[in-house]
Amino acid sequence: MNLTSLIKACLSQDRVSQRVLYDRYKDSLYTVAIRLTDDKMLAADILQETFIEAFRQLANLRQPEYFHSWVKKILVRKAYRHLDNNKKNVELNEVTFPSTMEMSDVSYIEKAIQSLPYKSRTVFVMAEIEGFSHKEIAEELGVTVGTSKSQLNYAKTKLKAMLASYR
Repeated sequence: MNLTSLIKACLSQDRVSQRVLYDRYKDSLYTVAIRLTDDKMLAADILQETFIEAFRQLANLRQPEYFHSWVKKILVRKAYRHLDNNKKNVELNEVTFPSTMEMSDVSYIEKAIQSLPYKSRTVFVMAEIEGFSHKEIAEELGVTVGTSKSQLNYAKTKLKAMLASYR
């Protein structure tokens, strides 16, 4: 079933189609949620909340082919608000990194990203991993484009310092 037909069926409250749509996008969205929250349980909750809102707001989606980016924005907003409300901001000096023998390079990089303060981590993930523009980030997070750029620069500077010590 193509995406347009699937979304039309979902708008008719077809539970099977809703499940198909959920199954099609859940893995990529869960990955984004994990990167933003560093918490598997919280990421799963945010994923569920995202799809509940997406199904409620589906009639507002003007172009079905943009469903993935539309639902991803909902997820990012939910994750950011949750982190902002709960002040789950891990300070860099509280994080301990395992030795190079204990982790692969990729998991070290993931750990470094997770150690960033949540605001700069969110901007970093949105810009560098998910490909959002600074304008889109600013709109989604309710900040200015300058703040988005500043947070990204901060994240990159911190990551460079952490990764330089890894060599």
